[in-house]
Amino acid sequence: MVSADALFTAEGVTPVAVERVADGAHVTPAELRAVFPSKQALVVAALRYRHDEWMTALIAAEASFEDPRDQVLAVFSYLEDCFTDRSYRGCAFINGYGELGRLDPVVAGLANDHLRQLEQHIAMLCAAAEMPAHLAPALTLLVQGAQVEAAIHGNITPARTGRMAAAMLMSVYEAPSLF
Repeated sequence: MVSADALFTAEGVTPVAVERVADGAHVTPAELRAVFPSKQALVVAALRYRHDEWMTALIAAEASFEDPRDQVLAVFSYLEDCFTDRSYRGCAFINGYGELGRLDPVVAGLANDHLRQLEQHIAMLCAAAEMPAHLAPALTLLVQGAQVEAAIHGNITPARTGRMAAAMLMSVYEAPSLF
């Protein structure tokens, strides 16, 4: 999956031949096709892999903070780390939907599932921080917008701007007093 994910991220799905994915994975095209009989099956597997990797890394970044409000802001710190990677080309799900989703309902469904799970995760963080559930979609929009802008601009500024905007939104819902 690493080979497919790297190639699809760098170049998009359409221009990447299955043979190149096989070469990058150090298997023959026949061996790859035995596991993934179609390019679409390979794309689906790569997107599932990307979702699992992304969510695992996001949760790990949040885990270094005890305060749920800091965990919300850690989402943007995680994005900043992603954006510093020179291979960052944008969110695989936004890019995949843009390239294939309007014509491929499976890819569209995976993009929708990823977004829904991210929003649910942020809603869980908001609940733990005793902030209203309606804040989660706004924070998710900041996350998604930061990913698009970082891909276009090629810098980390959108993560920092998103974190600042998130902190401003969160400040409306001050943490409960401990006294």
